Amino acid sequence: MRLLLRSLSFLALIATARAQPRQVAPDSLKHLMLDARVIYRSVNAKLTPGTLVKEPRNPLFQADKPWENATNNLYPNLLWDEEEQIFKLWYKCVLADKDVIAQMDQPSTVHDVGWYLLYATSKDGLMWDKPALGLHKFNGDAATNIVARDTPNVGVFKDLHDEDAMRRYKMVYDVGLGKPRVRFSADGIHWSEPVEPQGFGAQYGDTHNNAFWDERSGKYLWFTKLYLGERTVARLESDDFIHWKPTGMVLRSSVQEGKAHQTYCLPVFRYGNIYLGYTMIYNVGTGRSVDCELAWSADSLHWQRVAPGVPLIPRGPKGGYDSECIYAMAGPAVASGDDLLIFYGGDHIPHLGWKRSCIPCLARLPMDHFAGYEQANKDEPATLFTAQFRITDQPLRITADAASGALRIASVDEIAATLDNTEDITSNVINQEVKWRHNGIAGKKGEILHLQFELTGGAKLFAFSGLEMVHTALPESLNPLRSPHRKPAPVATRTIKFDADAQGWKGVDKVEHHAEGGAKGGYISVSRSARALPIALSPSLPSETPFAGDWSQIIGGKGAHITCQTRAAKTAGKVRIEIFASDVAQWYYEGKAPFTPQWTETSADLRYGWTDAEARAAGWVRAANGFSWADTITHVGKVVITSGIAGILETFDLDEIEVKGQ
Repeated sequence: MRLLLRSLSFLALIATARAQPRQVAPDSLKHLMLDARVIYRSVNAKLTPGTLVKEPRNPLFQADKPWENATNNLYPNLLWDEEEQIFKLWYKCVLADKDVIAQMDQPSTVHDVGWYLLYATSKDGLMWDKPALGLHKFNGDAATNIVARDTPNVGVFKDLHDEDAMRRYKMVYDVGLGKPRVRFSADGIHWSEPVEPQGFGAQYGDTHNNAFWDERSGKYLWFTKLYLGERTVARLESDDFIHWKPTGMVLRSSVQEGKAHQTYCLPVFRYGNIYLGYTMIYNVGTGRSVDCELAWSADSLHWQRVAPGVPLIPRGPKGGYDSECIYAMAGPAVASGDDLLIFYGGDHIPHLGWKRSCIPCLARLPMDHFAGYEQANKDEPATLFTAQFRITDQPLRITADAASGALRIASVDEIAATLDNTEDITSNVINQEVKWRHNGIAGKKGEILHLQFELTGGAKLFAFSGLEMVHTALPESLNPLRSPHRKPAPVATRTIKFDADAQGWKGVDKVEHHAEGGAKGGYISVSRSARALPIALSPSLPSETPFAGDWSQIIGGKGAHITCQTRAAKTAGKVRIEIFASDVAQWYYEGKAPFTPQWTETSADLRYGWTDAEARAAGWVRAANGFSWADTITHVGKVVITSGIAGILETFDLDEIEVKGQ
């Protein structure tokens, strides 16, 4: 029996491998369960990532050509070309050794190393060919698969939107932070000279750049790195691919991760009615490995990681071909049979230095299985109640694993009355039409309903389709601290007095303590030269300052009132109060009164339960790399007092700072 099962599994694998590949088009009626808009209420349910299977024949090919000196992070750009019925792969190559650089035709370097963009093709995604294109010579030999050079951090895509056939393929890359470049091609092989696009700031780039035409927004989108003291992800948009508008940071690591784990790059693609992104997390503080997680967005602007800290593509065993770093593909989703084909670069060397060879690999994930709901407690059923959906002329289809249990579905009206039930689903199904016990949703196009799912016996629900989401906008997440059921902690007052010493406060250049002469006793003077901002910074650890921690608990009440006493040699600049999440990024409030030669009190009020929009409306401003208001308030580290205008003051005095619950 075991032998028979193994044989059947092997035959199934072969059948999947031989199925005709296809691009997976977006579908406005498909709803993944990882979409936070889908489920309104749940009981005993948890969302967990899907499980993929790595191709047994990995790696798909080796870096075995003389010019493949170091395929580095690989940065795979993968296309299943529907017109030509072939896989196309563009991948990164670094020439790190001087003797190899010398073999380039007219050697050139960027960042002191050489750069090639290499090209490979495949009919089935398993057997790959590196065509001898005759375009770029290496060591005098033109029979190479080099399609471009001097192109760090490349993204390539095929653009069917552009009417200009000479711009059918587009390349995005950078030659340093703030130095983006684009090129165009009719065939993805012969490329134009570089063009410098406009609109990029000085901190954009130096990662796997990726871009595509987005039919939903009617714009080109470009995702790259925004370096703000650490790696974050930025988004830009354009109408013509030359003039770009940055929309700022769209994804970053969590407060708890700090700078030890940073968002390295985000190849984005459309799937169902949302955007998905393979999120490479650079573990700077733990061995410099790179993990591949999954993130999602309803609008391409606001991103959430599906399961922070849990890889979608796990790294392999120590010493294996993909044991240290994973870099997932950029490009549209592609499927074969019932499986998604996720190509990636695997590396057994940590993210250190230029000389690394990341090699192409493949993993399979059943369609829609990015993440699904299952029972939190296996002894009790899980219940999911959806938001409002509108009935269309399409049937309801389900993707679920229910072979070990059961999935029950009910249609429910707006007053929670059951309209109909489906027959139990007790097998693994992918996009399978459900069978209603009565009339179901037939003939009810345009009507509004909710769905109620019940999961038992280990069943897992991944997606459903056929219904139209009524409320498509992703509202700004409500701060959990505003829950009407939350009981505020007792009100407390935390105060810093500088009577005895500086209390651990520091300045960028200099801090001096004065035992008397302040507004209420001792005080400190902070100074900074070179016409920069003088800044007074508190410690950031709870053991070193009374301000660090979850203010909803240590300050209590529903909010806080902050005061500080300041003085300067002249009237200039407004006093700014900054609250950092840990010691990483801040929200700030600029008082109405300026610094003056007399001791002056500046105050600011806040509420813990604000959304980001409410905090902004009250006068608080989030830094470019800031966390949400909720994350900041519950992880307060540093408190900073400074001026809002650089170069006006070289020094100021600071006395008692008080935070009082309200």
